Order: sequence, then C-alpha cells, then structure tokens
Amino acid sequence: MFGVLLPQSNMLSLSIHEGASSIQNFTIAAGIVLLIIGIFRVSFRGQPLPLPPGPKGYPIIKNAFDVPPKHAWLKYHEWSKHLGDVLHLSAVGQSIIVLNSARAISELLEGRSAIYSDRPWTAMTYEVGYQDSPVLTPSGPRHRTFRRLSSEVLGPRQVQEWRPLQEQKVQILVRGLLDSPQSFWTHIRRYTASLLLELSHGQVIQGDDDPFLKVAQEINNDFSELAVPGRYLVDIFPGLRFLPSWVGLASKKRAISARKIVKQGLRWTYRQVENQVANGTARPSFAASLIERNTNPSQEEIYIHQWVSLVTYTAGGDTSLSALTSFFLAMALNPDKQRKAQAEIDRVVGFGNRPTFGHRSNLQYVESLIKEVYRLNPAFPMALPHALNSKTDDEYRGWKIPKGSTVIANTWAVLHDANLYPSPFEFLPERYLEVQSSHEHSLKEPAAHTEAAEMNPDPRKFAFGYGRRSCPGQYLIDDTIFIAVATVLALFDIGPLTSGSVPGYTPYVISQPEAFACTIAPRTKAD
Repeated sequence: MFGVLLPQSNMLSLSIHEGASSIQNFTIAAGIVLLIIGIFRVSFRGQPLPLPPGPKGYPIIKNAFDVPPKHAWLKYHEWSKHLGDVLHLSAVGQSIIVLNSARAISELLEGRSAIYSDRPWTAMTYEVGYQDSPVLTPSGPRHRTFRRLSSEVLGPRQVQEWRPLQEQKVQILVRGLLDSPQSFWTHIRRYTASLLLELSHGQVIQGDDDPFLKVAQEINNDFSELAVPGRYLVDIFPGLRFLPSWVGLASKKRAISARKIVKQGLRWTYRQVENQVANGTARPSFAASLIERNTNPSQEEIYIHQWVSLVTYTAGGDTSLSALTSFFLAMALNPDKQRKAQAEIDRVVGFGNRPTFGHRSNLQYVESLIKEVYRLNPAFPMALPHALNSKTDDEYRGWKIPKGSTVIANTWAVLHDANLYPSPFEFLPERYLEVQSSHEHSLKEPAAHTEAAEMNPDPRKFAFGYGRRSCPGQYLIDDTIFIAVATVLALFDIGPLTSGSVPGYTPYVISQPEAFACTIAPRTKAD
C-alpha cells in the first residue's frame, strides 16, 4: 500500500511546487505589466506643468532683487510686453504671480475667488500689525465678520442715507477754495476726513491740527509705504525681524513707530466714542452703533469693532484724496474737457447753482469725466496682493500656480491696455459716452454684438479691487468724489499749472500726484 501511495505523494508535492511557481511567475508578469503601464502613463503625462514666464533671476535668491520697490506697476507692465500677461517671480522660495490683463484678473481673482481670496503674509505688515486689519486679514471668520459689519453701513443702499451729509460737508471744500485756493490739497483732505470721521466716529473736525485728522494722515502715509511687497529687506529675508533693535535695522525702527500710531488709532479713537456713549453725548456714527447694540462685548469683538471703525475713516480718506487731486490736475491740463463738463452742469443745474445727487443721472459727461480720472491714474495702481490658498496648487492656461503664491493684479496695466482703452494715455471722457450709445443699441437688439461694446469698460470695475477682496467702501468713496467734482466744476475754474512741468505720481501702494500748483478762481457768467 505504501508503494502505491508514495508516487501519489510525490505527485502532490510536484503539483504544489508547480502551483507556487505559477503564482510566482504570474506575480512577476503582473509586476512587469504594471511597470510598463506606469512608464506608459508617465510618458504620456509629460513633464510637470511649467511655471508662467518671468525674469531669469539668480541662483538661490532667484528674483528677490528684481521685485521693484517703487512704481512696480510700470516695471511689471514693461515685462509683460515681451513675457506675456501672466508673470512668475520667485523671491527666496516665495512664488509671486503678476496678472497684467483683465482676462487673467477676471478668470482667477473673480472666477476662482474661493481659492484666491487669501492675503499673503509679509514680515513688515506683521511687525506693524496690519495683518489684523479688514484690509489684510487672512480669509476666515474674522474676515467674514469684517465684511458683514462693513456692509451694514457701506452697502449700496446704506450709503444713500449719508448723501445729505456729503452735500453738507462739501461746503468745507468750497469755503477753503474761496479763502485760500493755493491750499487746495489741505482743503480736499479736510473735506474727506471731516465726512468720514463723522460717519465712522461721530467726530467733527475742529481744524487742520485736529488729533483725529493727524492720526488718519500718519496711518495712511505709513500703510502706503510699508505695505509695498519687497519695499524693505525684511520682506525678502523674514528672519531679519528676529534681530535685536540695537542692530539698527531700518525696518525695525520703522515698524516700531508705525505700530505705535496704529495702536493709538485703534484704542484712542474708539475710547472717545465709548466715553461719549456712556455719557449720552455720542453723535450718530458707525462706532457708536456697534457699542450701543453690544453692551457686553468680548475682547475679540472690541478689537474687530476698533479695526472696522478705524479703516472706515482712514482707507477712504487717501483714496478720495488721490482721486480728487488727480481731478484737479486733469482739469488744469485739459481745459476743453473742463469747459464741456461745466456747460453740461449749467444746462442741467443752472449757472451758479450747486449740483445734488438728484442731478447725477443727467450729468452724463461729468460722470464720464470721473470715470476717466479713475482710469488714467488709479489710486491703487496695483491691487493689494491676493494669495492662492495653501492647500493645493492650481492650474491656469497650462501653467502651474504654486499653492500659497502671492498674486498681484496690475490694475494700472489693465487701465492702460490699448485693446480695452484706445489712446490709453489721453484724457478722453468721451470714450464712455460712445460705450453708452453702443450699450443702448444692444438693449434694443440683444443679439447684436459690436466691438465698441467691448471697449472702454467702466474703470470702477478695476479701481476698487477684485473678488471677495473688493473695497467695501467703494460706493461711499464714489459718491464723495462725485459731489466734490460736480460742485467744484459748477463754481470754479481750474488751471493752468503754475508749478512748471507736469508732476509725476508717488511710487507706493496708494499713488497720488506729486506736489503741484495751479490757479483756482470762482467762475463768472462770462464762462
């Protein structure tokens, strides 16, 4: 029996051995097939996505010293002429994407706003404390709270309630121009500050040396300079911020002084309103309403209320100052456009009468003139930087946009794009009247599509920021500028220049004309 079983046992062992070999061979074959498939997939996938084009840079530091600290919008626009509308720079490992066209800005900052609405971290803004402000705070609950609170007082419907105050406050500008026209810069600043301070804190400006006014001026001047990416070496090499003060680093001293004035603006101005609310003497204002409706706020709520109130009167002030000084300069250089606007006001309002917001819809040329002021020299030539979120890379036009990239919209380049605005360096309010006519035609014939309808879009679409980071105060600012421009045109003649050559524009975040002088005189019937 055993003789019969032994060969069967050998056969069983042989079968098991052959089975194991078959499994092993199958495993090897499967591995080879998977390897071939992997190679096949990689070969068809190609190389990793390229970055957008940009200046070559240097080893290790790349483009760290290519980032322009002044008039950056001009340099980026120059590069875009031969590199394209989307640029990439790398500063010590940090990717910077510069968008130089309306298309790129719209598709990324508007179309993909969910992932392009963060703010980049920079050492200088962190040292000063700007990262806590509504303007630069990262995306998240605090930013959403800022937006909600701002919309309660600055939304398109809410700002209409402030128009009577604006029509009243423009009298400050009128009186100033009558008494001392050569000091028009001072009168413009006092007009805008007086309006915004009463709106935000219920404060009435007592004079040019008013402490509220001084705080606002210092904060705006500091922010315009310090928020420029790469303006200070510490933004390029953040580790420098840990050096002790005795080293004498310029950025360290500058940050200390700027942080001091920010704290004063936050705490001192808000505390004045708190005391007035407690004493029953507070005037109606944004800050007073925040205090009155929350009698037991947390420290976080107080901090948010302080920032929203502060930015309401500081951010709008310098934007308005830039636009209005640009308006005075444009009128001094373009007397024919000034006369045309004045003729329209005389026809609609009557000579010597003051325009109101009720006249605005009938002042089409004045409206176009204001649009051209926004376009030719925007207050923010480059929008404050956005950031792609840090979770994942993005792809755009076959390029890789690295996660965490700083994304800069070159508004100046868009507003001087000859494909959008023909003769972009000429002051031509008429361009928008032509667009209006084409839009009226397209309303009658919806299927019609003309090239003119694509030309000369409203510059306000670009001048006030993009996506979820657009300026919440844009409606208030636009109203403030309209009533001032219309009133000054109705009552005064501006120009010519008396200070020599045409001035340039300041080179930082908030840009405005360099100092200039021009004649300003009350209009006479002969005009």
